[in-house]
Amino acid sequence: MTPEFNVIIDDREAPPPELEGLIGFMHFGDLLRRRKRYIDEITVAAASADDTIVLRTQADAEKLVSRIEATRGEALWLRLPAVYAPLNMDALDHVIQKMRFALDPILLAPVDIDDAPAVLFGTDAIDLIAAAPGKERRSYLLQFAQKAQDINHKAQFIDLRQPGALRDFLSNATEPRNFNSLRAETGVFVKSSSDIAKMKAEHSYFGIAPEQMRRFFLPTFGYEETKDGASYRMEHLRVPDAALQFVLGAMQPTQFDQLLDQFFAFAGSREQDTIGRKAVSAKGKTQIIDKMHDRLTVFQTTAEGQKVNAQLLAGGIPDGLDGLTKRAATLLGKALDDFTGSTLAFSHGDPCLSNILFDARIGLLRLIDPRGALERADAMMHPLYDIAKLSHSILGGYDFVNNGLFSVEVNSDLALELNLHRGGAATWIGAAFQKRLAAEGWDYQQVRAVEASLFLSMLPLHLDHPRKLLAFALIANTIITELETSA
Repeated sequence: MTPEFNVIIDDREAPPPELEGLIGFMHFGDLLRRRKRYIDEITVAAASADDTIVLRTQADAEKLVSRIEATRGEALWLRLPAVYAPLNMDALDHVIQKMRFALDPILLAPVDIDDAPAVLFGTDAIDLIAAAPGKERRSYLLQFAQKAQDINHKAQFIDLRQPGALRDFLSNATEPRNFNSLRAETGVFVKSSSDIAKMKAEHSYFGIAPEQMRRFFLPTFGYEETKDGASYRMEHLRVPDAALQFVLGAMQPTQFDQLLDQFFAFAGSREQDTIGRKAVSAKGKTQIIDKMHDRLTVFQTTAEGQKVNAQLLAGGIPDGLDGLTKRAATLLGKALDDFTGSTLAFSHGDPCLSNILFDARIGLLRLIDPRGALERADAMMHPLYDIAKLSHSILGGYDFVNNGLFSVEVNSDLALELNLHRGGAATWIGAAFQKRLAAEGWDYQQVRAVEASLFLSMLPLHLDHPRKLLAFALIANTIITELETSA
């Protein structure tokens, strides 16, 4: 009969100061990867264990020690320090299943600094949990290593306290849309999709970008096409996207200013085509208003669209999606007519925070995943579009919704109310962005009118995560209501 097998997720250790710029002040277990907390990913992988215990405080540890003592050494314990993450999370559940049958103590990775994942019996588990971080824990593990077995596996544990390792762990944290897939090779990032036209356009974009703009992009290469899809390659920078830093609360005022400096330098570098004010307005209506109408027409034919519409109607939104569309179109029409510019701009098309790789230490900013273009004319867009894309991340809170950091509640008037868990316009970062918009000469109301349309236009693109759909519609309603009130 095999002994009781339990998994310990030890998340007591705070990140060192040098990681503050990447993840702020938080438990390692609260890191977000593809809309999931890292600690939740481990818990799911440990489903085969008899029990999974999470340690966050010293009191948690003392309670567990008492429990281990009560087993009289008859239980088996797999301690996974949260600072020591599996780079290959998909392989972790298989590793954990195998450990149930361990006959001897095991180290799942070499001792790095002062920690390592290990399979422990009785007093070993007590001693390791009680050992203080640093020299005491390192000394204990080095002695433990002399009697423990090493095994080969594919989980590839890395120490998240090392900045380079943390960047590796977070650099693939953004979840691709359901028609895309991403994979990392040695020094190279491969993006593939069944949408061949989209992949071809994204790959071609860098080649047609004006020379003065290329410093803001990653060169693309290695385009391949099959009957089932296409792919291209780009350099795999060990840099987390700005959205991740944003939702983790790691973005400090000086870093945010640096990000905005770089972004508006990009916006200012965009090549312009002068076509006249009326033509720019007409182009904007085609690219923004018509796209919104077309996508919402499709969305409302889906089961998800019909459910969202019913919820909006029940939640106090006049005329549901139709009402939102008409109100947005009215505001957009006025904003585009009031826009005084007479040029189109060579645009990225999707510079939201999740498409911005940003490292404040060296001032690096790179835009990835452009809308794409096969020829120069395909990339010429209304100048407000790129600005509104950034606004929908910062003021609209897109990345908080995209990572599941929100709730929808029914207020005292029985109306639906969206609550972002941090983020949004009513924050210091929202205020800083509004101030910067004005300083750069962009009209707040015009930008937000375009932003409202973006939240509505993206609805059919997120059918794979239905919970987000209602949130996006409610954000659009909030923006529209604000603009209507101020008008």
